[in-house]
Amino acid sequence: MGTMPSAPADTILNKAAIRWNLSKLTPVAETSRAWTYRVQREDNTSAALRVFKPDHTADADRAGRLLDWYRGDGAIRHYGTSDQCILTEWCEGKLLSEPATDGKDAQATGAIANLIGMLHVARPDKPEKLLPLRDYLTDFHTADVRLWPDTARDLYARSIGIAYAVFDKPSAEIPLHGDVHHDRVMLAERGWVARTPIGLLGDPAWDLAASFLHPWGEVKLGADPVRINAMADAFATKLDLKHKRILAFGAIYAAASACRALAEGQPINWQLAVLPNLLAVYDLA
Repeated sequence: MGTMPSAPADTILNKAAIRWNLSKLTPVAETSRAWTYRVQREDNTSAALRVFKPDHTADADRAGRLLDWYRGDGAIRHYGTSDQCILTEWCEGKLLSEPATDGKDAQATGAIANLIGMLHVARPDKPEKLLPLRDYLTDFHTADVRLWPDTARDLYARSIGIAYAVFDKPSAEIPLHGDVHHDRVMLAERGWVARTPIGLLGDPAWDLAASFLHPWGEVKLGADPVRINAMADAFATKLDLKHKRILAFGAIYAAASACRALAEGQPINWQLAVLPNLLAVYDLA
């Protein structure tokens, strides 16, 4: 997240303000997918208005459907979706990255495992129109390896090979948040909750993958093979998933993250600090 050099069209904000009786629309963040505003509802409580960018308008509908399905169990509460906007609960609490970087990383790992367990509880009436994980990773599978530094192309090749192997072995397909990690999990009054999901359908282990790259930029944590192995072990034990499959998706996530960054002209120093260690631990698993 960074500054907001651009903004959504006034008509989109005006429609959202009228539809949900919102006031005091204050911009707070922008990502490659959306703008986020802190807003005031009719009852004077705060809420988060997320306006998805033109290339991501379908994301709002998927996120809304999935948040309705979660009903606030492990995720932020959903108030409404319209056009390319989604209105959700506003959380003031700290991020899970704070305890992770303050000597309580093992507890943070446990919190993520508990949170994923809540999100993955079997519920009736699965949401429709979720994006299959394989389709979500299309850009990863079709990435131009020439964008990778010469010395790192073997990392991409290895990760692609792991992806083919994983997808060749069918597993349960469940609704996935798609991007749960320390920098997207916040403390609400009822406990840790995940912010706006991507809305995927696929292997349960995918929802653990992002955590290996986070907290973002914390080299002593992310690039530590002992930590990587301990996280995978804790996740596998708590959620009854295969240790090696969790590591496989961790490597796939890190490589896919690098592919997206390279396509956008961004550096991949952080991904390259973590990915070799993920692959090394995967090989030994």
